This record gives sequence, structure tokens and C-alpha cells, in this order.
Amino acid sequence: MTSKYHEVPEYVIIVPSRKREHNMPTIMELLPTAYVTVDEREIENYRPYVPEDRLIPHPPMKAGLFAVYNWMMRQWDEPVMIEIDDDFRGIKCNVGSRRFITEPDEILAILENAIVACTDLGVTAFGFSRTPNTSVIHPEDRPIVPVQSICGCFGVMGNARYRPYDTKYLGRGDVDWTLRTLLEDRVVYADLRFFFDCGGAFAGRGGNVGIVTPEDFERTSRLLKEKWGKHAKFKAPAYVKSRQVAPISLDMSRTNRSAQK
Repeated sequence: MTSKYHEVPEYVIIVPSRKREHNMPTIMELLPTAYVTVDEREIENYRPYVPEDRLIPHPPMKAGLFAVYNWMMRQWDEPVMIEIDDDFRGIKCNVGSRRFITEPDEILAILENAIVACTDLGVTAFGFSRTPNTSVIHPEDRPIVPVQSICGCFGVMGNARYRPYDTKYLGRGDVDWTLRTLLEDRVVYADLRFFFDCGGAFAGRGGNVGIVTPEDFERTSRLLKEKWGKHAKFKAPAYVKSRQVAPISLDMSRTNRSAQK
């Protein structure tokens, strides 16, 4: 895929995983070109499901997923790095037919479109809708927004490509990382037309389940509030009816209200 100005820059898709080998057949079907990285102590559990050249061990990381992200940033050299959670199961299209997308070429097209848009705009990070509930995000009216927490499925490039996560924010390092990116790079690119379905947060087994405790969330929430003040809001968005973890959202404007009138 090309744009008027750029070909798609070289990119890599990485799926960090923990104790979710059962979902690897789905991951490999949806993302056949992705790498899967797992703790070296789990590597044998994943071998039956992930091709040898796609399976990358990483050292044990006591600090959890965000330490793995930092390791990934150093391990791969491509100018664009895309991370997708290991419980990914497909993409809900939030506009038009509202269909569920599982075709690998369509998934790559959506990712490459975001890469090209960010390259053209000079934006350093992209993500997608955090909800399939279109009644509150109105993607037909606002398909792209400049402020949103970057997690679940996201891409980084430019200044954000090697911006490390602060691993003391267990379970919520993405909030701190996004706010630092909004401070330093001003905006992120969030495409609300597509929802990458990765299941419920901290549900089931694997991932951060069993690593991050409710006490960790309470401590991290306090630290985030101390650092970011009013920009870290501890109130669930309107579309959230129930959660496995305490809510948090970003409160930062990057929209000219006069221009919206």
C-alpha cells in the first residue's frame, strides 16, 4: 500500500504472550507474519502452535508486560513497531456494515493505513477504538481522535519508537506512557472506525492476570494522580458498565473547540 507521499515504512508486528498458548492458533491465523515473544521458561509450551521462525524467547521479567515492551523496542530494528495483545480474536468494524474482520490481508490493510496516515501527519503513535459501543464514540462523525490511551493494539514510530515505559506503574504503564507522548509529541492517532477485540481486561488466565494485584492498581493509581493531576481521571467512560479493574481515563484536550462549531 502507498500514499500520495510515502510508501509504507518497514514495520514489525509483535505479540507478547504469557500463559496463553491456547490462543496461538487464532493469533497465527489472523496474523501469520507476526512474531510471538514469550518468557524463555514457557517456550516449549508454545512450540506446537507457533512456527519456529516466529517464536522469540525473552528473559524473565519481574516487572511484567511493560518491561517486555521495553525489551521489544531494543530487540527489533524496524522503524515502526506494532504490538497486539495475545488474546486478539478479530476486528469489529464500527462503521458501515459493522462486520467482524478476520481476514489477514484486511487486518494488515487497516494497520498499514494507520502507519501511512501517521507518517504523512508526522504523528508518532497510533491505536484504535477502545469500545465497540458506537452510541458513545460516534465514529461516523469523529472517525479519528487525537487523545486516547494507546494499548491493546498500537503502533509506534519516530520519537515514540524508543520511548520506554516506566515499569513502576504496574498494570497502568500505558496511561503514563500515553500522557508523556501527548506532552512531548502533542497528539496520538486513534482510529475509532475499528475495534480490535482482545477480550475483557484482566479476564481469563495469562497476560497480566496473577502478576498485577488490586493493591498494585491502587498504588499505581495514586502515583499517576500525583504525577498527572487532573489529566488522569478516575472515572469510567460512559460506555463502561462493568470492569475487572478500577477505571481510569485521560482528560486532555487537543481539539480546537471554535473550529468544531
